[in-house]
Amino acid sequence: MWKKILCAFVLSYISHALAGPFDPIISKAWIGETIPDQTTATLQLNLMTVKTVTLISASSPIAESIEIHGLQRAKGGMKIQVMSNLPLQDHSTTIFGANGLFLMMTGLKQSLQIGDRVPISLTFEFTDKKTKTIDTVAEIKKMDLSYKHYSPKHVYDHR
Repeated sequence: MWKKILCAFVLSYISHALAGPFDPIISKAWIGETIPDQTTATLQLNLMTVKTVTLISASSPIAESIEIHGLQRAKGGMKIQVMSNLPLQDHSTTIFGANGLFLMMTGLKQSLQIGDRVPISLTFEFTDKKTKTIDTVAEIKKMDLSYKHYSPKHVYDHR
């Protein structure tokens, strides 16, 4: 019994020692399942910040790159803008996958199946110019709609 309590305490201490008190907190990371030969997917996640910080890059071993994308209105339509970095205000929550902001994984090296878990690394730059990479894991989830066109009568699915 005491060994379990001591082990839990040590693991808790180590995890807190690795994460700084002002580090961004990454939560609810997930990616939609893919079909064979699909080369892109969107990464959804929430990013909570305590101090002002800039997201300067994202990476994963299963993708050639992860780009920060934002949608903007342009000439009556929507235009995707690829951003080299994303400044994040202090005491804020940024939701990737909502409000026209998302992370696009390009050059996927494998199909993503429901239930798989994918390692993701996000690199941040603080106001003092120090950088820190924070690792997380994104779960692969079932997509609500299919990749095919749908009509009022049917929703076609690839499964």
